[in-house]
Amino acid sequence: MFSSSDEEELLLLYATAGSQQKKKRIWVHEINKKRENYGEYHRLCRELESHEDRFYLYFRMSQDSFEELYQLILPRIEKITTNWRKPISARERLAICLRYAIKNT
Repeated sequence: MFSSSDEEELLLLYATAGSQQKKKRIWVHEINKKRENYGEYHRLCRELESHEDRFYLYFRMSQDSFEELYQLILPRIEKITTNWRKPISARERLAICLRYAIKNT
């Protein structure tokens, strides 16, 4: 049915097809893994908490207002930590949302 050269070609085809691996997909990019060390929230926003006037200029609200808003929306924006990845904290989500809203007004 197949000649010996056809069989050899098929064997080579199977061998090369089996050795090719799919590119791995990643859940969290390397840049995002460094967020806690180099991210804007973890560096700048944490420092702003000790300077009330700068905090107000950055978020356009007092720290008390920010905390009150945070407590109100916490159950709705909080994510759970899984074995696969750590979510963005609710406080960081709020800070990002407020900062994005301020830039686009």
